[in-house]
Amino acid sequence: MKTKIILFAFGIINLVCIQTACDKNNDGLDDKSGIFWVGCSGAENNEAVYYVSNSGDDDNDGLSESSAFKTIAKALSTVNPGGGIKITPGVYNESIGVQSCGSLSSAITIEGYNGVPVLDGENKRTIGLFFNESNNYIIRNLKIINYTDVGIGFSTGSNLILTNLEIAENGHAVQLKDWELEGYGIDIDYSDNIQISDCKVYRNGPEPQIVPDYIMGTGINTYGNTNVRINNNKSYNNIGGGILVEDSYEVIVEGNEVYGNNLDATVDEWWDGGLWLDGGANVIVRNNNFHDNKGPGIEISNEDRQNPAGYELSNNISTGNYFGIFIWNFGTNDWPDESIIKKSGNDFTGNSRQDVWIVDLY
Repeated sequence: MKTKIILFAFGIINLVCIQTACDKNNDGLDDKSGIFWVGCSGAENNEAVYYVSNSGDDDNDGLSESSAFKTIAKALSTVNPGGGIKITPGVYNESIGVQSCGSLSSAITIEGYNGVPVLDGENKRTIGLFFNESNNYIIRNLKIINYTDVGIGFSTGSNLILTNLEIAENGHAVQLKDWELEGYGIDIDYSDNIQISDCKVYRNGPEPQIVPDYIMGTGINTYGNTNVRINNNKSYNNIGGGILVEDSYEVIVEGNEVYGNNLDATVDEWWDGGLWLDGGANVIVRNNNFHDNKGPGIEISNEDRQNPAGYELSNNISTGNYFGIFIWNFGTNDWPDESIIKKSGNDFTGNSRQDVWIVDLY
């Protein structure tokens, strides 16, 4: 099952990241993953804003458009908490890992400036941006495309805002086999205080799908997090799920449109979900529109018998899918007790196979 693979993946991913951050040659490039790892400058009381341009030079000071750096990696290794990075329009062929950077007191802002720059993995680089054990980043107004494994990832950190991002065509041919990744647009795990808003996430996941295991990806993949808000995003046409919320606590999923995702893994005897919710507690799902997905618009499971509680579904529309909502492994063929799932004002009609499908075991 997909969830078991994810559990294994995120159990090891932090170890792998820490190892690879130390397993690099002199210029910071990890020969195994192809990720260029950067650390922090260590300077204090320097909240400067740095510029990046295709016409820049990493020997510049980066403090103006006319003296911009050439690479995002150089800017990330130079910027300090409270400062920022402004990336001018252009195409940047980089794969960058940030290790143990940032501060809980002041954010670092990374943003497109005077347009939307593109990070392009050219279908050969593994990950666009990956932050490990790092804190307090605001990332906005970027397009991240064509990375084989993940568009943008964040692990064991806190205070992350992703907004106005376009994340597309990632995860088609995973290379980091030791990481047990499945192909994701956005991938967040073991982190606190996360906001993902106003993003367009589409066409992420393995292509062609991997058989016989039939692994499927996810547009917005989240696992083991606390205090998460996923709002006003569009996640569509992914090869796999639109949004995954697994083993996470105090989560709000609100105002998203999730559609056209290929959720059919029945060749391996399971379904993905437009939104798949498993484990954790106190997750609010409200005012979302799940439509025209090849599988369940909403899937809620208790796969590992963790006895989740405090799920709330309100004012969601789930129509035009194979199934409106699929609920399994809660020990009943009817709606679970309201202490587990509270529902109000939802529309689960107009689905092609079944509007509400609830099974004890699956």
